[in-house]
Amino acid sequence: MNPDNYLEEQVTITKNKTTHFKNVLFVGPHYNQLGGIASVLEVYAKSIPGFNFISSYHKKNATYNVFYFIRSLFKFVYRLISDREIKIVHIHTAVRGSFFRKSIFLLLTKLFGRKAILHIHSGWFKKFYTDNKRLQPFIKYILNKADILVCLSDEWKLYYNSLIEKKNIVVINNPVLLPAYTQQAAWSRPLKVLFLNRIVVEKGILDLVEFFNINKNWLAGSFKLIVAGAGDAEKDFKRIIAENNLSDIIDFKGWVTGKEKDEIIKDCDLFILTSYYEGLPMSILEAMSFGKPVIASNVGGIPRIVRPGKNGWLVEAGDIKGLSKVFHEVKDNPAILNAYREESLDIVKDYSPERVMESLDKMYETLL
Repeated sequence: MNPDNYLEEQVTITKNKTTHFKNVLFVGPHYNQLGGIASVLEVYAKSIPGFNFISSYHKKNATYNVFYFIRSLFKFVYRLISDREIKIVHIHTAVRGSFFRKSIFLLLTKLFGRKAILHIHSGWFKKFYTDNKRLQPFIKYILNKADILVCLSDEWKLYYNSLIEKKNIVVINNPVLLPAYTQQAAWSRPLKVLFLNRIVVEKGILDLVEFFNINKNWLAGSFKLIVAGAGDAEKDFKRIIAENNLSDIIDFKGWVTGKEKDEIIKDCDLFILTSYYEGLPMSILEAMSFGKPVIASNVGGIPRIVRPGKNGWLVEAGDIKGLSKVFHEVKDNPAILNAYREESLDIVKDYSPERVMESLDKMYETLL
């Protein structure tokens, strides 16, 4: 399995037909760093020949980030002045600082007479909007300035329709690389359950550790939780494991990328993400691309890809009893994983780079 060859067949259509990508300038965080948007842009970069991109953010330290952002603005203005072939600016954003930085790019786009697409990835946008009452008029103004607003699911489309005057909202799937090799190893005890994401409270990781602590007597020997990630809650996560002697059933790997990430996904039996807020998690799509059944929370766009009775289970965020029911079901009937694996592989085909690039191209055509 060579990750560098994943896209060889998946982008054939993009390379062999006339597209509108040469008329598009992409703006977003640098794709050689952590985060869901970066993962999406990394696939874009590999899928689109002559990928026009300006990085607006590269996380290092506060001082560096300020100068990096200012330099990005100058590069952006220069591109709009010097390259008349650029007709559309496709801006990828999250919330908080990301949204306000991208607002400047969007306003400059309109100032220079280009079409602007605002692509919102964050699953926290409702909370962001609700918590910033004084800034709500500005946030709505920016949303309405976009020629097209892109979101990740029909549920999010309904929400944004309540905020903007123009009904110019398009649902675009996140693309995921489809491995060339997806043969599954036979499951064995203990079943390996993988959490691969940021170690922050909002992702439900502390709830998951609490669940394993409360139920360790019957989970031990049947399940092992593999955690890969990094984040603000990492200290609390490690402390709980140490204080409750959970190292036998919880294995912390730290942040993993590239081939190491592929191998850890390939090696697991189940994937789990019980977030409180989500858009359409790249980590779940990546797990499904390897044919993994998924346990996830019923939030954001997750129900589009995790379908109870088909390829996984949905629980409410923070619902320890709900998790217990799922784990008992898997423990009593681990053979169910075989059927769910095939469904995950089938569902994730709609998120291949080839299909997503076709959707993007059609969207650009409507603006041109």
